[in-house]
Amino acid sequence: MECALFFCHRAGSDESGQLEIRGIFDELRAPSFPARQPRMRLAGLVSWNDGERGRVPFLIELLDPGDKAVFTIQGFSEVEESPGSAAPPRTQLNLPLEDVTFPEPGRYRIRLDVEGTQVYGPSLYLGKAHDADAE
Repeated sequence: MECALFFCHRAGSDESGQLEIRGIFDELRAPSFPARQPRMRLAGLVSWNDGERGRVPFLIELLDPGDKAVFTIQGFSEVEESPGSAAPPRTQLNLPLEDVTFPEPGRYRIRLDVEGTQVYGPSLYLGKAHDADAE
């Protein structure tokens, strides 16, 4: 399994089914902590290995600087063969992350777990904002 995931403001599929991602970011600033982000998205592609077919469950966790999960998404993907394609089967992810609380400043990162195989990334860096920087 390989994945390319991004934190972003918006994502969706175009008329041909390709994933469009807008407003990619890897840093947020807050005036104080704990901080709350009302909405953002996690979007990207997962490419599946041989043998990963059918209903494949997954767990996505946003880990704080101490590797404690602060946000969790459980789901599954229906992974089917892609006849006529040189590429492996892929799943497009476009997941809302709403009302996420960040307990402290530092590096937060995504952990994707599929049947015991874990992949990490992307990272999101939370920092203290000066009054003029606060989002």
